Formats: sequence, C-alpha cells, structure tokens
Amino acid sequence: MRLSRSFLSLLIAALCYSPISWSQSEPAACAVSGEADAALIGLLEAHQHISFSGTLLYEREGSRQFIDVDWSAGSGEARLRRLNRVEDPSTETWTPPAFTAGRFCDLLKFYIPRVEQGRVIAGRATHRLAIQPKDTLRLGYVAEIDRESGLPLAMVTVDPDGKMLERYEFATINLSGINTAYADPQMAVLTEMARADSRGKNVLPGYYVIEGHATPAAFVVSDGLATASVFLEPLLGVTAPGEAGVMKGATLTYTRGVPATGQNGVLISVLGEVPLVTARLLADAIRPTSTVP
Repeated sequence: MRLSRSFLSLLIAALCYSPISWSQSEPAACAVSGEADAALIGLLEAHQHISFSGTLLYEREGSRQFIDVDWSAGSGEARLRRLNRVEDPSTETWTPPAFTAGRFCDLLKFYIPRVEQGRVIAGRATHRLAIQPKDTLRLGYVAEIDRESGLPLAMVTVDPDGKMLERYEFATINLSGINTAYADPQMAVLTEMARADSRGKNVLPGYYVIEGHATPAAFVVSDGLATASVFLEPLLGVTAPGEAGVMKGATLTYTRGVPATGQNGVLISVLGEVPLVTARLLADAIRPTSTVP
C-alpha cells in the first residue's frame, strides 16, 4: 500500500512518541536485600547464562499443549516443537523477551517480590517466587525457579484479580551453564546498570520504549517483565473509529481507530502481555497531529 504524504507526516509525529508527560528519572543503584530480590535477579538473567532443552506443559483457557523447547544461551532464539499438533511436528523459532538485571531497580518500584520454598519440578528443587504488581497496569506472576540456576521451571501468569491466565511447567529438562547473577546478584545489578541505559523513552509509569521501527511503523515497550508491541497503520475510509480487545491466555490483542482532521486517521494495535487498561493508555500515548504542514 502506498502511503500518502499526510499519513507519513502523521507517522513521523507518532513515532516521536509524543508521550503523556510521565517523569523519567535517571537510573540509580539500589541495594539487593533478601532472598526474594536475589531470586528475581537470578530469573532476569537466567536466559543469558543457562542453556536448556526439555519438554513442558503449556495451558491456557482450558487448552493443553506439550512443547519441546531447545534454548542455547546467547543465541537469541529458541526452537520449539508442538508435540500434540501432528505426529511429526515441524520446528518453530521463538525470540523470548530480553530481561536484564539492569531493570531490577525499576521493577522494585512497580512489583513486590516474595519467595518461599517451592515444589520439586522435573526432578529439581525450586524456590517459589511471587511477583505481585503494585498497580493495575501489570499482570502478576508466580514462578518456581531452579535453586541452582535461577531458571524458571514453571510459571503462572495472573490478572489483576488473581485469576490464572496461563501457565507452563517443565516435565523434563536438561540444564548447562552457570548463572553468575544468581551467585552474586548485587554485582549483576551494578554491572548491568553501568552499561548504557537502553530503556528508551518513558511512555507509561514503568514502561519504556526499547525498540522502534519506521517501516512498518511500530515500537516495543517493556517494564522489565511485561512486553507489548504497538503497531500503526492507515485507518481505511470504510472503517469507523472505535476499539476492540481480545484476551487469549495472558496475551491481549487490542485495536483502536483514531480519527485525524483532514486525514483517514490511524489504526493503532497493541499486542502483548498487558491488561486492557495498559493497552488503552499506550494507544492514548500516540498523539496524531491535527494538522499536517
């Protein structure tokens, strides 16, 4: 589709993010205090240090899948095979979110971590780490993390009312590597925070732009745990402005048509593991210009 000059001008304005004026403070070091903080840091860094392969059970909305997973630390891509789809399933690739201990101090502003003894999962002892949001802009998590590596062997995602949205749990797993962040969490935080701040612009409390693209017009936001992608495309003349949202498991698909004076407007789509209120605020953060030079 060929984009008009006016629509391109609108996208340029939108991709400047013109966000609601949330304050953005400079990152500051914070102390790691207690087992819960250490467990959270270990979870944030585990995928960067630990390679693993195994079979897990994934459940959402009453459906159950068994999935073979193969992840090599540092590769940036996991290989998946959905075992109950066909007899000999093809291999898919998946890029998991890039968590980092550098966001630990940010996360403490918006989540409360708590830890207790966990179950034995896939033959391995775990800690149970509950990550409770302090506001309604985030989902909650309960992870059972491997005591040795910090890798989450099971995780449940819950909505603001505590209802389970989806869960996974490994039935079998093989691990290799050493999670140095789990061994020395305070050093991991200081090391990551000493790197260039990659949070980008603050568009909602705790949510920062971590990636942006001009073609197609899109950007990715994250609070360090939750991630959402926001897409912009022309709103066709036959499509009336409005909104719609569908939640499948923990993944929300939200769309809103935004009119603009003298233009067809923009269709804003949000896809991610965020509540509906967060998707609406992300759409609000896109401010189409009312006039185009």
